[in-house]
Amino acid sequence: MPPAMPPDLHGPQANLDLLRSVAVLAVLVDHLVPTWRYCGLPVPAALLALTAHIGQAGVIAFFVHTSLVLMESLHRLAGGGRLGRGTVLRFYLRRVLRIYPLAVLVITAVIVLDLPAMTWRDNPPLTPQVVLANQWLVQNLVTGRSVLGPLWSLPYEVQMYAVLPALYLLARWAQGPQWLVGLLGAAVLGAVVLGEFTGGRLNMAAYLPCFLCGVLAFALRQRGWAPRWGSGGWIGWLAVLFLGYAGLHVGAEKPSPGLGWALAVALMLGILGFEDSRRPRLNALTQWIARYSYGLYLLHVPVLWLLFHRWGMQSLGLGLLAYLGLTTLAAVVAYHLIEAPMVALGQRLTQRAATAPVDPGPGKQEVPLPATQLVNSDLWQFIHRH
Repeated sequence: MPPAMPPDLHGPQANLDLLRSVAVLAVLVDHLVPTWRYCGLPVPAALLALTAHIGQAGVIAFFVHTSLVLMESLHRLAGGGRLGRGTVLRFYLRRVLRIYPLAVLVITAVIVLDLPAMTWRDNPPLTPQVVLANQWLVQNLVTGRSVLGPLWSLPYEVQMYAVLPALYLLARWAQGPQWLVGLLGAAVLGAVVLGEFTGGRLNMAAYLPCFLCGVLAFALRQRGWAPRWGSGGWIGWLAVLFLGYAGLHVGAEKPSPGLGWALAVALMLGILGFEDSRRPRLNALTQWIARYSYGLYLLHVPVLWLLFHRWGMQSLGLGLLAYLGLTTLAAVVAYHLIEAPMVALGQRLTQRAATAPVDPGPGKQEVPLPATQLVNSDLWQFIHRH
């Protein structure tokens, strides 16, 4: 039986907001620079080389971040107690309503409007199999083709949901961290061996270690792992990791799985090691970016197509401002019209009366926590952190 744990240990959430913000901005830069080059704008070769794979670093950061915050989500849903079948079903329903509505809408719009998957290459003709695989977010298992470039990472996240409850139980077990370290090592070794037989085609095996780093971070934080380094170092840590990852990939044809795993471990250590950010203005900014990051991730490629293909913008500076502005506007609209209502629907469908899981103290009765208060609090956490 797993040891009793506190019902909710939030940890350095401001630091996680910064991580998510840097991750999505890295993806936006990764796709902007080759678009400029393809459309004939003057792009320095050094910039093109340095940013060629920085978006991959952003996706790896997303995977570490996602598995960590979803462990915390499961912990909140379980009230710090046992993880029953009902809790797992509630978790899955919420995740479906969080991920699929905007993704399906974007996929449909891309198909109807005949938009390119990426702005620097043409699309082969779509088949019903490709369309259905994308709508269900299983294209990595069926066709290997995404109708929109950024969609390639979503199937890995969705498929990871299947084992997150089991990993949560493992993380809460008394010997959970040790087992997770062993599982992380086994995942890396298994991916290396698999690569020898598949010519480097790893599919989900390439990213399992990244997800496990987030799960391990959760397990250690739940056991009171205290940050040892000042909060100011977190920004520098991320800068070194992202730029270092990009620099080590200069001239590389494709991202290195080994460097990706090293990045994931380094991010995990940084999440555990640095104190929470104490910069109110920076925290407010990164909180805002993190809130709209899913829309930024899915909608920036259509904005690039609109600006540099359809409208033919030829100014680097003006194009950059328009890119950031229109992508942000689209993400904000998508959030308020689609994301937030669907998350709220998930909350309403899965809410239940609960009591505050705290010890009221000797001689005092436990005070029930109103369901609306619980739902509103969880809704904010769910929308903002996920």
